[in-house]
Amino acid sequence: MEKTYSKTSSGKVTWNALRKELLELPKEDIVDLVDAWVKTFWTLQNYWMIFTERDFGFDNAARLDGEIWEKLAKAQGYRLKKVFKLGNDIQSLASLLKFCAAQWVNSGFEWEFVQITDQRLVMRVNKCPMGTYRTSQNLPLLPCKLGAPDLYRTFAGVINEEIEVSCLHAHPDAPKPGVMCEWEFILPE
Repeated sequence: MEKTYSKTSSGKVTWNALRKELLELPKEDIVDLVDAWVKTFWTLQNYWMIFTERDFGFDNAARLDGEIWEKLAKAQGYRLKKVFKLGNDIQSLASLLKFCAAQWVNSGFEWEFVQITDQRLVMRVNKCPMGTYRTSQNLPLLPCKLGAPDLYRTFAGVINEEIEVSCLHAHPDAPKPGVMCEWEFILPE
């Protein structure tokens, strides 16, 4: 395998130097780097949740997880909005959701946009890494219907405060084959 990075020399590491080096990488390497970073993020998230649950119990871990995701969604949402110069419409929300770390496809998520119109977006998550792991370990699923609305309301609010968010299905609802959760986003006329 041919290396694609430049030789590293002694001295101070700065953002300007790293940025220059990143801009010289082939696009495929940058995509792979982003993927590695997001997978690392999800590894951290999953271990954090597992160890917090072990030491402080399921209820405390789920509550803290919800608080963290709400804060993270706001920070990441504004960053993505700036990077992609997103507007305040449903299509902008779809773009934000597509590129956010919360649903990175290559980290074990399988999901889809069931519907996107000017006023409505429906998103379905068929598989998520935390749900897959918890099921494989015979652990209870996280009550996403209770914690995730804040995550999605925060993402939607970054795009447009008027967007309404509803959970159409999520645990602790009765299981639906092939569906972990389903969310609806409405932009009133």
